[in-house]
Amino acid sequence: MNFIFNFAFLLAAGVSSLQSPEKIELILRSQEAVFNCRWAAADSIITELSRLDAADPAGLLFRAAALQVEMTDREENLYGNRFLALCDSVKSLAEEKLTNCSSRDSALCYLYIGHQDAYHSLWESRFRSNFSAVKLGMKAKGAYQNGLKADSTLYDLYVGLGTYHYWKSVKSGILRSAGLFKDEREKGIDEIETAVDSSLFSKDAARSALIWIMIDRKDYDSALALAQSLYKKYPEGKTFLWPQAEAFIESGRFEEAAQVYSRLRLSLLEEPGNYYNLIECSYQLHKALTEIGDKDNMKNIINDIRANYENIPRETKRVQKQKLGYLLKQED
Repeated sequence: MNFIFNFAFLLAAGVSSLQSPEKIELILRSQEAVFNCRWAAADSIITELSRLDAADPAGLLFRAAALQVEMTDREENLYGNRFLALCDSVKSLAEEKLTNCSSRDSALCYLYIGHQDAYHSLWESRFRSNFSAVKLGMKAKGAYQNGLKADSTLYDLYVGLGTYHYWKSVKSGILRSAGLFKDEREKGIDEIETAVDSSLFSKDAARSALIWIMIDRKDYDSALALAQSLYKKYPEGKTFLWPQAEAFIESGRFEEAAQVYSRLRLSLLEEPGNYYNLIECSYQLHKALTEIGDKDNMKNIINDIRANYENIPRETKRVQKQKLGYLLKQED
């Protein structure tokens, strides 16, 4: 009876059962593994998180996140059914937890509900339906807002909310200019910067979001500085090489772009089957090499694409038709 009373008192006092130093450490370790593209290590760490507290949605959420990042890294729907099942389980477990928990845990549950909607939205946009992606993005925003109502000091909520506000404003384009949608780009940036400064376990995810915003705003020097600092922290992955390469090529620094795309291409060649990104990287690298007049390496790229053409899946050929066609038309 004393245990029940004490537990109820802790909930009433706002003490979190979902937030603990052990859980935060495991979440950060899993993120480190994911940023370094060490999928098996990430899976092992997330298993530890689930064993620590099977009733915590975090274990299921970060497993879904790891699958989402791996599918994005390969641009292939490798684990779609498993990923969707995990998202559903996160939502069910979090909603069950919301019926009796502290304000802090309520905020965490809304964070997890919002994240699973956001991950599902990304999956839909890449592999299925843009319309569904928009609907899920709006649901994610609503969950993040509910989380802030429960506990406004859970600053991790601002990563998703800020990302939504910025990119919704960008995508609204003409409708925003006509006054039909608010321009919330600056608001979104401020929210993401709040997460960089004060979140529990989302600081580097927020920094990653800022890099792509900087590129969108053509602030290439800032994007490069941030991407390079994060690449030093996570040197085994490709996550922070792609934005470096894009920032270099968009700013006309073609020699440096060629160096980074060459590094990416070598990494992709070590991963048989990742043809979508191999085509993407080869296309951008060929453009950079054309600008600097490196005909020998241009020829090597074309020969490799032709040698691998029969191995490229039909769907990848369809999706990358324009860039693949460009490469195949080049002279030896």
